[in-house]
Amino acid sequence: MMTAATRTGQANIYKMAGDIVNVFNLAASIAFVSTVVYFAQPGSQGVIDQHYKKDGFCIQNADVPYWSSFDTCLYVDVGFSAILTIMYIAWRDIQGMEASSARVPGIIAATVGHGFAHAAMAVKLREGTYHQREDHAEQALSKTLMFCAVFWFPLIKAAMCQAKNHYVAILAAIFTYGQRFVEKEYGMAYVQTVVNVAFHGSLLMQSPVEKNQREYLTFSMTNVLPIVIAWNEALFCDSYVRSAGGHVLYDGSIIISSIVYYLDCYCFSAKSSSKSSTKEKTT
Repeated sequence: MMTAATRTGQANIYKMAGDIVNVFNLAASIAFVSTVVYFAQPGSQGVIDQHYKKDGFCIQNADVPYWSSFDTCLYVDVGFSAILTIMYIAWRDIQGMEASSARVPGIIAATVGHGFAHAAMAVKLREGTYHQREDHAEQALSKTLMFCAVFWFPLIKAAMCQAKNHYVAILAAIFTYGQRFVEKEYGMAYVQTVVNVAFHGSLLMQSPVEKNQREYLTFSMTNVLPIVIAWNEALFCDSYVRSAGGHVLYDGSIIISSIVYYLDCYCFSAKSSSKSSTKEKTT
């Protein structure tokens, strides 16, 4: 039987470990964007892979229609989002999974929106316009609003799931406008930094009661693999990342980490329910 002291000790571990993970990911994200911005500048020589420096991503099969890394990102994002949707429908009403289930719709929307953004990039690859500089001043307002609604709003909502929608909308508009001044080479670094700061910053600002929950640690860990892959993509694109799939590895790591998180929540909830049932039968 778990004593009160044991439960308190576990809660402290969840809080401390979760804080460490969040601070680590924040530091890794800031170091990543600093490295990319410094070494990806024209004429700079350094650790950033030349293919990543040119494209802003590690792209496999750039000249193969419907099978570039951007195309496969769409397929992976939509396919695994469908799997997560099935899991959500099956488990959303299970007692003890209220907090984790509340996060899932936002994750699904953000992942699908992310996939469609890559689909738009894939179209530019096929048309041969991907490397052309965009004139944001001439960009149609409807296109900008759609990008804000489909891409940025779901991303920020997933990163800050407890934030009210009107605050999320304001932040999404700010980041959409800010991206107008970001060159293509820095696009991935910009998006990842914004999302990670919002995600880990909001988790670090949670109340002590929320941090004492097991899910504070497990949810914080969903971003460990993506940040590791992001570093590998920028540094070792031509060495092995491109041959392994390129940027799709990054996209896949995000949604798969979320699926593992939700599956872990389900297993832990089922285990806790089983223990409660056994305890009731023995009393």
